[in-house]
Amino acid sequence: MTTDTKAVLPKFNPIILWLGLIILVLVVGGMWVFVNRIPQQSTLTGLEPAPVQGHPAPEISLVSTAGQPMTLSDYRGKPVIINFWATWCAPCRAETPDLQAIHRELGDQVVIFSVNATQQDQGNIEGFMEEFGVTFPVALDTEGEAFAAYRVLGLPTTVFINKEGIVEEVFTGPVNKAYVESKIPEIS
Repeated sequence: MTTDTKAVLPKFNPIILWLGLIILVLVVGGMWVFVNRIPQQSTLTGLEPAPVQGHPAPEISLVSTAGQPMTLSDYRGKPVIINFWATWCAPCRAETPDLQAIHRELGDQVVIFSVNATQQDQGNIEGFMEEFGVTFPVALDTEGEAFAAYRVLGLPTTVFINKEGIVEEVFTGPVNKAYVESKIPEIS
């Protein structure tokens, strides 16, 4: 008596294949949703920091010409005017006396966060400040980090930020005293 012992293979079941595929899609989709959730830097506005009106201002931390740290978030609660400039920039030279006049008149009511394009500026920054009687602090952007964060394409560029740290306007080109004064109520 011979018994034919053939191995019995399980039958292929397409339902199991489809269930496995559905589970895989759900796991991958869940991971995608988790990875692309709201960034940690976003605020209650739900918007990422960006140099765009209505967005939180990107954080910048630099060192001043006096060697002191300058961090934008330290000025939260006050209106801030960030001004990007270089010593070789003629329009920057033209607007500096007006920015100094605003600083002299308003003092700490409005923060002028002056950022020099140190990475591309080989001029005498201290001499520039002395020439124009600049008394507000000047931050040195030696690595170009602030210029990159604010996507500065031309000089001068001025960014008006309100007390809550939200960008109200980004202006490329020279500003004058009257224009800056007109913006102060919007950022106060």
